[in-house]
Amino acid sequence: MMLKKELLFLMNINKQLKENRVLPLATITSKEEVDGISQALQKANCSVLEITLRDERVREIIHLFKNYPDLTIGLGTIRSSEDIDLAVSSGAHFGITPGLSKTLCEYAKDCNFQLIPGVQSASEIMLASELGYKLLKFFPAELSGGAKKLKAMQAVFPDISFVPTGGVNSSNFNSYLALTNVVCVGSSDLISNEMLNSNDWNGISSNIINIKENLL
Repeated sequence: MMLKKELLFLMNINKQLKENRVLPLATITSKEEVDGISQALQKANCSVLEITLRDERVREIIHLFKNYPDLTIGLGTIRSSEDIDLAVSSGAHFGITPGLSKTLCEYAKDCNFQLIPGVQSASEIMLASELGYKLLKFFPAELSGGAKKLKAMQAVFPDISFVPTGGVNSSNFNSYLALTNVVCVGSSDLISNEMLNSNDWNGISSNIINIKENLL
């Protein structure tokens, strides 16, 4: 059973994601990028960000987001208990796994850390629900059936909410956001590698603003 403190924290994460409607994804590897991205997000009135663990340098700089307390930071691509320990020690507000692991789900609960497990099938959704998880990452979304599959899941799993990620971009955001079981969409489209590599912080904020203006 979910403790009251855990439930309130989950409700806050849900609220943040739902209010933003989009969850930008990025692999950030330097202090300059931490500062630039954080300021770009604030300028775009976007308060959530997923930092993916796809580069070892992320481990050295993730804690620097503590300098931006108005941002809700998630650590993505979590695949081990050590990754959860890193998320907790760095001050990340939540974590996201690419797939469903009973071991990691239980470890996150032991750490009182909010995890969003990745799923792609009805069986995985059922197991996640049995483990006490009601907010899930649908990944890889487009390859797993896309918005049509999530729509079919609404009646079967009315108490489950999703963050679809993987092949989700500005051309299909609204097809997902039109669904009542989608809290927000996760995408690297919001912070392109080209803009990140060129330190184009104004371009990033403008891109996020333009995308959000075209959401349903």
